[in-house]
Amino acid sequence: MNVHSLAVTSEACNKLRSTVAPAPNAATANWITSCRILRSPKASIMSEPLRSQNQDEGLVRARRQQIFAAACRVLKRKSFHEATVKEIALEARLAAGSIYVYLQSKDDILLLLAESMVAELAEMLPQIRGKSRGEPRRELLELMRAAIDVIDRYREAFCVLNQEVRYLARRPDYRVALKQIVGRYTSTVENVLERGRKMGVIFYDDLRSVVEAIHMLCSGWAMGADYLGKTDKETYWRQIAALVEGRFFAGEAPGAET
Repeated sequence: MNVHSLAVTSEACNKLRSTVAPAPNAATANWITSCRILRSPKASIMSEPLRSQNQDEGLVRARRQQIFAAACRVLKRKSFHEATVKEIALEARLAAGSIYVYLQSKDDILLLLAESMVAELAEMLPQIRGKSRGEPRRELLELMRAAIDVIDRYREAFCVLNQEVRYLARRPDYRVALKQIVGRYTSTVENVLERGRKMGVIFYDDLRSVVEAIHMLCSGWAMGADYLGKTDKETYWRQIAALVEGRFFAGEAPGAET
């Protein structure tokens, strides 16, 4: 699962910590993380509004959610390269200049997309774990289903993210932040797989290969949209669940000879 630079100094981030609650929640921590990774010679220009902003964490969270939702709507209409920061700001009902309090450049939108989608999936984890009752195979299927639901809600934006992520990952000023965001997602899948292997109910040789394969199965709902055509989400889910459960080869067609 991507974004660009203009830089906030560590001094600005330290200042930000002092203006919010002593124990910031995940949403605020994510924003602080985003601050840390933005770098450029223009830092002195962009950090000053952040120093003077003194916003509470609720407003920061709400504004970033506004921008995320607006970006997803804009990306339904046009490509990432056709879209402008001003257009996304107007879609979010923000003044064009004020969006730079929350983003340092257009490429930051890619990080915001990745961060928001992973955060949305993370919010579903307690429910997923409650339903699976400690059974790793069921938890894996529930996790994959939840991932597809998130992808479905932001299908076009997810495609943009996948297309741009390689470009973003090659840039030193975004590599660390992107790795942290993606790592929260992949480590969740790894945890389920490793527990299943220890319990002797999930089998694999290489963990990274399996995590990537599972991700590709889920992301196919967005990336294969043109080919899938009129295939609905439930049908797609049933087919990939059958692959994971081993029914693709193990099952018998009706009337097949034994």
